[in-house]
Amino acid sequence: MSMEIEKEKKSHKGRKKRSFPFLGIYALLLYIFLYVPLVVVVLFSFSATKTTVKFGGFSTEWYVRLANDPNLIKALLHSFENGIYAVITAIVLGTSGAIFIVRRQFFGKEVFLTLSQLPILLPGIIIGIALLMLFVNLNVSLSRFTILAGHVAITTPFVMFQVVGRLQRLGRTYEDASMDLGARPAKTFFLITLPMIKTAIIGGGLLAFTISFDEIIITYFLTGTWMTLPVYIYGMMRFGLTPQVYAISAIILVFSIVFIFFMAKFTGTKAEEAER
Repeated sequence: MSMEIEKEKKSHKGRKKRSFPFLGIYALLLYIFLYVPLVVVVLFSFSATKTTVKFGGFSTEWYVRLANDPNLIKALLHSFENGIYAVITAIVLGTSGAIFIVRRQFFGKEVFLTLSQLPILLPGIIIGIALLMLFVNLNVSLSRFTILAGHVAITTPFVMFQVVGRLQRLGRTYEDASMDLGARPAKTFFLITLPMIKTAIIGGGLLAFTISFDEIIITYFLTGTWMTLPVYIYGMMRFGLTPQVYAISAIILVFSIVFIFFMAKFTGTKAEEAER
């Protein structure tokens, strides 16, 4: 037995030696390529000069200007307001759709699942143009409602497939046991199903908020006079890059990282283990 263990250890060491030696270097270069521009954005947001070519010393002037810009504050509040409404709607629609897909058998189920992924797979410009044509043909004026509808359309699938994955792994054992003991379907859902999928709902909701908060392409096609923060930033960038734009970008970056961190906490196998 000991001889077999020694052979297995030698074989394992041999496999390690034959591994690709430049894989770590490639991964490091990839991360540098992806994240160095983000570091540059944050760095130049603290530049004391208006130039975006050379760092001119540390200063928080551009953040102070942002705080004193009423149009920026209004756009920021619009993004938060729209994101919250979009997430609430996406959670209701996405969770309902996930339960229907997993717990019911119906004709064309696979086709329905495929079509549900289109808002995730299609480019934002196609979705934006399609929704714009829809609202124009329905004589609906572009407003906060059209922006909300567009954001709900792209965020609902993220919540739905997050909950679908959790429901498929859980099975129906606990739900069947609850109804065998006399609980009605509604009571079973709120006392059994919902607690088991709550982390998937929270994780999907946080992901949906991040997507809604950062979305610009669809919002640009559907916006009227009600402007969100990404569209406002795009309008500022048309007049050239300034440290003020960098400061706004740094704030959005921080918000996105925070939400992604919490999303990761409420999704995956660790979240499922915590529920148990």
